[in-house]
Amino acid sequence: MPVSSHFPNGDKVLLADVDETDALSLSSFLELNGFTVRRGSDIDEALAAFSDFSPGIVLVDSNLPAKSWIELIKSVRSYEEQKDSDYRCIILVTSGRYTSDLHQKATKAGAHEVVGKPIDYQALLKKIREHTALY
Repeated sequence: MPVSSHFPNGDKVLLADVDETDALSLSSFLELNGFTVRRGSDIDEALAAFSDFSPGIVLVDSNLPAKSWIELIKSVRSYEEQKDSDYRCIILVTSGRYTSDLHQKATKAGAHEVVGKPIDYQALLKKIREHTALY
């Protein structure tokens, strides 16, 4: 069972990741744990998938150009404010470039967590459940 049924669209994950191998691995893990996953390999694909799919969870890779991942996170938060009141759990995934500056940028844009690669899948699942259980 992925998440609480009280969390809107908590079984849907949008994965914005440019790396095909990483995205496939993470998608497979999440699907095996009961989530439905859609992927965007750039900001335009991710925003289109977000609009069509309405996920409750958004995983954003910092390998998207900096303005793109920040813009994507801000776009999700803006959508929540303008179009609906549903809350989304947003997690930034980074590959080895974790810094306090990156963490500040991510949280200022609206992300809840920053996790590093290689991803500890069980720890990520725990973080998702912690955030989605709040609602």
